[in-house]
Amino acid sequence: MGYIETKINEAFITTFLLPREKVVTDFLMNVLSSQYQFREDDRKIEVISLYYYAANPLAFLFALPNYEYYAPDKTTQIAELHLKDHSLEDYSYFDVQELCKTVLDENNIDYSAYLDDENHLDFANYWENQNGLEIDFIKNCWKNAKENTRSKMIGFLESSDNSAGIFDLDNGFELPFEIEIDEYLKSRGFFINKEI
Repeated sequence: MGYIETKINEAFITTFLLPREKVVTDFLMNVLSSQYQFREDDRKIEVISLYYYAANPLAFLFALPNYEYYAPDKTTQIAELHLKDHSLEDYSYFDVQELCKTVLDENNIDYSAYLDDENHLDFANYWENQNGLEIDFIKNCWKNAKENTRSKMIGFLESSDNSAGIFDLDNGFELPFEIEIDEYLKSRGFFINKEI
């Protein structure tokens, strides 16, 4: 990884991710410690799906029982986290663009060739790590929440539009598209009774 990429990564983490860490971790701790009543019955939830909003991963997160194991019609509540409710404003493409410009300016990098007619920077020429950093951040918050709660619940992370694949939150793996969650868990020694 180049020096400028590293500097933009550091600035992005400091500016956008670290201020959200406690709120996201606390939300996940509440999910893991059964603070949300997902169902009317007392069936223990062993596998959870955590979804992020595809267009802006840290604007909105929601969790619910994984529908490969639990009947969707029995879900009565979805755990939701809107970061705006915690005085954390969403950051936009333009906010990230300005952050990149600042880092480039601080390092005397001429990026004028990558500005469009409206003075917008195509920062893909310097940095394409935003989504990866956001996913890694969510996985790290999950890890911290698991350590704090000592929960045995298994979690999978997906985007709201299902475009980015499925991540095993506990091991950090991305599941291949052709493998179902049940097949994946069985291969890892987890045999969980399906309701459906």
